[in-house]
Amino acid sequence: MTENQEHLKRLEEQWNLVMAEDERKHALISDLFGHISDLTAQLAEAHMDLRDRKDMLELKRTKLDQAEKQIEDLRRKTVGGKRWIPEDVCELTMVTQDEHVFSMVIIDGDNMPFQDEFVRDGLLGGKRVASLLRKAITEDIKTRFPTIPANAQVVIRVYANLKGLSKKYRELLPESASFEDFVRGYNTVHPTCDFIDAGCGKECADEKIKAALKFGLGDSHCKQVFFGGPGDNGYARVFDSFLEDQTIRGQITLMAGPPFAYELAAIKDKFQNVAFDNIFRGQKLPNETNRRTSFHITPPGTPMPSNAPLSFAAAAKVPTSPAHSAPVQLYCPEPKPSPNGVILRNRLGQRVDSRLSYSQSDFSSLKDRKLCNNFHLLGKCFYLDKYGKCHHIHGEKLTAQQLEALRGIARQSPCLNGLSCSQTDCVAGHRCPREPCHLENCWFPKEMHGVDSQVID
Repeated sequence: MTENQEHLKRLEEQWNLVMAEDERKHALISDLFGHISDLTAQLAEAHMDLRDRKDMLELKRTKLDQAEKQIEDLRRKTVGGKRWIPEDVCELTMVTQDEHVFSMVIIDGDNMPFQDEFVRDGLLGGKRVASLLRKAITEDIKTRFPTIPANAQVVIRVYANLKGLSKKYRELLPESASFEDFVRGYNTVHPTCDFIDAGCGKECADEKIKAALKFGLGDSHCKQVFFGGPGDNGYARVFDSFLEDQTIRGQITLMAGPPFAYELAAIKDKFQNVAFDNIFRGQKLPNETNRRTSFHITPPGTPMPSNAPLSFAAAAKVPTSPAHSAPVQLYCPEPKPSPNGVILRNRLGQRVDSRLSYSQSDFSSLKDRKLCNNFHLLGKCFYLDKYGKCHHIHGEKLTAQQLEALRGIARQSPCLNGLSCSQTDCVAGHRCPREPCHLENCWFPKEMHGVDSQVID
């Protein structure tokens, strides 16, 4: 090899080293930008939470300052040249409380959509619906509580996945103004009217709404808490805890809109109800695939496109197979049959559901009939025993094949006890029936995905 060739080889080696170093620098910079993007999103969410807390705190601080000022004015008030001191401090406290009464309206915007006409009008529609809602709430309060002070405030909080709703309205109302303009208009009407972005996760709005409920019910100045979110069974657990407390029940009003979910429908009559049909839709937004899900789904054997969102609501729209299709088998490998009273578990001690086999035709026909799972599968109904009525069908006895299909339907709802469930008569599911699954839109928690279904003796 000549001296020139050796020199050229050394130059090539140095060049390769320089290129490799550049690639490492580019990779580092890309990672840094990705990390900055994640931190920016987290910061934005933290700012939103902080704003909510500051608004609530500012409202309470303002009311406290006003109350203290009025108390001081009363103490300095003179009658006949003498300073007037109230004889009954408790009576004075009640007077100041009545003068600072407010009502709180909490709405799950994903489950309680406004009428399309308001969204279609964009900025003006948002302003109009906020004004109408404030007026409707105020009139309802004055009708039920005639002695309420005229200056009583109405605090309205709408929590929703704004990104998901915006996309849905673009599909539903393509000729309308932007959903962002609608929200902007809504937020400009009154300082106590807020349409708040809760984020994309299912739990985001849930936790904010529960916190707002706790705040309203825990404030002695709050006369009434209006709640709008009838389409989500998850809230039934919250309101069920209030059933034994007559005082709190009297402080809650459930707003009607889309049909009440099964568990909420069973207890809604225990609370006061009100409907504003000119403001809210009577049905959920069609083909809803954002934060919420539906329990009415097709069996696991129905094929789904790999790029389709695997929410339950989306699954409900998948065409069913012909009436005489072969039996459908669930997701898991074939475990050993479960004797009565025996719970199958894997090597980690997690519960494993036994294999089911049913026909597509039985599954489809039973799914549309809205049968009571507990009554047909267990021979008893909790809602019938506790409340004297059940909104699902009891009816005639099902065949063995139909019962097997009904078990498959029941397992589309996740068990609240999770993988450690030890109830021998549990009919709910302990693993998501769809694998792989798009977690963001799935009703099953993360730990109920990819569960080992190999049974250990």
